[in-house]
This record gives sequence, C-alpha cells and structure tokens, in this order.
Amino acid sequence: MSRSQAKPIFSTCDEDPNLTVALDRFVIGLAERVDTLQDAELDGDLPLLERLATELAAQASELGYAPMREIAQAVASACHDEKVEDAQAAMVELTDIAARIRRGHRGAA
Repeated sequence: MSRSQAKPIFSTCDEDPNLTVALDRFVIGLAERVDTLQDAELDGDLPLLERLATELAAQASELGYAPMREIAQAVASACHDEKVEDAQAAMVELTDIAARIRRGHRGAA
C-alpha cells in the first residue's frame, strides 16, 4: 500500500469531549514536532532525539494514538542504544504515521 493510500489513524479518545482540545492541539502541532525530531536526527543529536521521542510517545499514549506511541518509543530506544540506522528507519515510519494521524483529524480535508 502506498503512503497516499495508507489509512488515516484516529485516536481511541476521539469520543471523549474532555480531550477534544488536547487532541486538536496534539494533531495541529504534530508537523512542527516531527520537524524538530527530524532536525535532531539530521544533526546526529541522539540524546535530544531520544528525549523528544520519549515525550512524543508519552503524549501519544495519553491521547490514544498507540501507533505513534509505539514508533516514537522505537526511535527513543534506538537512540538510547546508539543505533543510528535503526533510529533513522524508525523516523521514516514516524513521519508516515504523523501524516496518517493528521489525515484522520476532524479538521483534515
């Protein structure tokens, strides 16, 4: 399945009215967060990339985005283990998952 055909990802918390604002903020800020992660990766700053990925994983978990949690944890783990190639591969997948989350957001057209 090509990336353009990959299914959107929805939060398991979409129906919780108490999380609407948090979900909106998370999704709206996701592109910028991914850019920051990519910058850390390109700079070879594994400690920063690990910290940012760990933070993203925690927030994704709180907001019901298990696929993002899992791949962000994989990025953080690869950084912790100093496996640059694994971190780079996981970042490619993280970027794809972020795009799928944004497509699943109620504001997506």
